[in-house]
Amino acid sequence: MNIAEVKVSPILVNREAVQEMLGGISRSTFYNKRKEWKQKNTPFPEEVPGMPPVKGGSIYRYDEVIKFCRQMGFIASEQH
Repeated sequence: MNIAEVKVSPILVNREAVQEMLGGISRSTFYNKRKEWKQKNTPFPEEVPGMPPVKGGSIYRYDEVIKFCRQMGFIASEQH
């Protein structure tokens, strides 16, 4: 019998995971960067509506976070 490994990207990520994706920045740095990006008309993706914050903070859509990071040049387009 063969064992197949299936890799699935997450659908939702919490704020703490996003902070790690952005290089391990602090919560206050993340807050300040979101304000800065919004002022520069490159807003960070919105929190998922109707999802209350969980342990680890607000919830975001993984694909929107990755798309934002690619647009900002934080990750190469062939990653993720």
